[in-house]
Amino acid sequence: MLVPDVVAAVQNYLRALQQHGIAIQFGVVFGSQVTGQTDTWSDIDLLVVSPSFDVLPDRQMVDLLWRLSARVDSRIEPLPCGARQWEEGDGSIIVEIARRSGERVTLPDAYKEIEHGPGVAGESCSHHGRQ
Repeated sequence: MLVPDVVAAVQNYLRALQQHGIAIQFGVVFGSQVTGQTDTWSDIDLLVVSPSFDVLPDRQMVDLLWRLSARVDSRIEPLPCGARQWEEGDGSIIVEIARRSGERVTLPDAYKEIEHGPGVAGESCSHHGRQ
C-alpha cells in the first residue's frame, strides 16, 4: 500500500500534467514504493497512462514529463504509456510489471482514490486500508 505522501506527490504531478494539456487517465506506481522496500533515496516509478501517448510521444512531450517531475517531486520517474497500450498490452515488461503489481492513482476530481491495477479486478483501497 502506498504511503500518503507518495499518493499526494503523484496526484500533484498528474494535476500538473493536466494543467499542461496532457489528458491523464491515471498513474500507476510500481517498484519499491509498492513493495515497501524503500529507503531515503528511493524514487517513485510512475507509469503515466494517457490517450496522448497512444501515438509515440515526441521528445518534447517526454522532456515535459521530466521537467514537471523535477518541479513537483524529483523522486518521480515518469514513463509514458498510451491508454490503448495499457488496455491491450504490447509485450512491454515495464507495463506488465505495473499491471500486475502496481497501484493505480487517480485525481480526486475523478471521484476515485487508489486502485490496484487490473490484475485485481473490482477491488480498491483507500488511504486507510482495503475496502
